Amino acid sequence: MNSEVEPFRKNLTECARQVKASMVDVENFLKRIPQSTTQGKCFVACILKRNAIIKNNKITQETLLEVNRAVYGDDSEVMDRLKSAITECINVVEGIFEICEYASVFNDCMHIKMEHILDKVTMERRMEALGQMTSNPDEWTDEEDEILKLVKDEL
Repeated sequence: MNSEVEPFRKNLTECARQVKASMVDVENFLKRIPQSTTQGKCFVACILKRNAIIKNNKITQETLLEVNRAVYGDDSEVMDRLKSAITECINVVEGIFEICEYASVFNDCMHIKMEHILDKVTMERRMEALGQMTSNPDEWTDEEDEILKLVKDEL
């Protein structure tokens, strides 16, 4: 088991128990579907608190950037857009005082703001990789074959 994934999995399980979230609430979180139940919204709050993204009932931008830097590296385009999205989403939740609603609305906002950006960056990288491939299938490496499969799955 990946050592970075295990604490996240533990947090999911413990938060689900703590707020009595249903499997649907957990699945919605994992699939980035907005939460519709109080338990689902509180599940999001619990996850964000346990991962130190929410401290003292406020979003901690630095922690959120660190977590994403671990995933996306120092990709300046992604990180710049992420900073912009965080600022916008913090403004969206500014007047929300109930922590479950606050966390859930922030989480949904971030997914909406970042989804198309990450899809675009990912697709651009795949297309760039495709452009570097030979057009003769007999000469494709296993890596190029894998890239082609990924692009095919996207289309």
